[in-house]
Amino acid sequence: MPRLVEKGRCQLHESPASHPGDAAMRKYQQLALTIVAVVSLVAFLFYKHEYERLRYTLEYLDTFGEPPAQGEAPHPCGYHVHPVTSSPPADWVQVTSDLEVYSAFLEGEGLVGGQQIRVIGAVRKSTELPADLTCLIWFESNGEVATGSCSVQFASDRVHGHHTQEEDVEVLYLLCSPRNTRLMLTQTPYALQLRVGTEHPSQPLLVHEVEILKTTANKTAVCVVPPEQPVTSLHLVEFIGYHHLIGTERFTLYGPVLTPLVRRLLDRFGDEMGLTHQELLFSTSRGFGLSLPVVRRVVELDCLHRHRDSHENVLVLELDQFVVLGRPSSLQGAIVALEGAGRSRREVAEFHLSSQPVCLDQQHTRRGTLMLAQQVHTAGPTKETGVALLRPHLMAGLASGESSTKSQHVPPGVAVVHHYSTCSPAVAATHLDTHHLPANKQIVTRMQQSLLYRKWTINS
Repeated sequence: MPRLVEKGRCQLHESPASHPGDAAMRKYQQLALTIVAVVSLVAFLFYKHEYERLRYTLEYLDTFGEPPAQGEAPHPCGYHVHPVTSSPPADWVQVTSDLEVYSAFLEGEGLVGGQQIRVIGAVRKSTELPADLTCLIWFESNGEVATGSCSVQFASDRVHGHHTQEEDVEVLYLLCSPRNTRLMLTQTPYALQLRVGTEHPSQPLLVHEVEILKTTANKTAVCVVPPEQPVTSLHLVEFIGYHHLIGTERFTLYGPVLTPLVRRLLDRFGDEMGLTHQELLFSTSRGFGLSLPVVRRVVELDCLHRHRDSHENVLVLELDQFVVLGRPSSLQGAIVALEGAGRSRREVAEFHLSSQPVCLDQQHTRRGTLMLAQQVHTAGPTKETGVALLRPHLMAGLASGESSTKSQHVPPGVAVVHHYSTCSPAVAATHLDTHHLPANKQIVTRMQQSLLYRKWTINS
């Protein structure tokens, strides 16, 4: 018990002596906390190291692709690596030496005999199609294979489009369906093979299904014609970034064409920008070369069918073509101004645009360091060259001549296509000496607002 010690009027309480085991207990607690802290730090450093290794590995695979399997020949370079696509990959499949097909689409209503597979292909005009052309259709449910027949329908050129009459290859449709038409009602086809007589069937062609979205209004897709030569990352960034800023949210590129850097930027920042992309192969056999008008026509048809249920507007452009807008400065605003709104709106299936050749000065061309709009150039007169904004859901009515659908010319003051190229001195001498077109300043100004361009400047 504590003792009371009196000193004057105050009473002091003597505190009892501290227990000798308390100090030892505190030492053990401190030691235990120190051990836990050291173990936690070691575990944190270990998991951080493993996370960094995994992140670097994923970035490497995302840039250069998967390594080839044992016994497989490696790709010559990253430019030719098959990209990952969000829909069935398309590429040319050889049926005969004079007939090749590119893509297949399921179309028609869900009624008996109402659905069929539309195949886009090309055939030499100098030969006739084989009369004994049949098909094998693969269905998803139980892997059943059904035999079928195919009819031929030649794809006519658009009035204001790229004409292919003088080419030695003609674009066509093959309309295929199984002999047992009820299979199309109860099962979904996913692949198709074509066969002539008793010969071996062709390589399988995957069937593109309908994309069901809530609405297609105000959605625009740009399909890019495969370039003849590889392009620089800055060229791709300028094209995609600019057309995204004027109202395009989907890019389908035929090629392949994307460089590893641009593909990595689109994969990483596409969601943040509200931009989606898809890269499709486009390589015919060596003995079946296609001219540019035929390539453009095939890409146009594939683009229309690929986006028919997901986008209201479709543009088919080359990488050297830029749609320059007047007022309003958005693509959808220009469409509303031309088409009208509300009850006064007219159903226009095709807005055909004028093109203006823009020649780059060969002495001042800087590949990969300056945007096309920043280089010295001369501009020629405007004329129609087949570029058009198309409405996939209305193009069938325009082809059949229905009065409810129309085509309309777009005045150059509303929208014009700048087609950049490196011209010879003789051609450039016939152009106007306009080194600073206002439209080019518009492209440069818009590109400075592009998130894709800013990310490219940081990562290049």
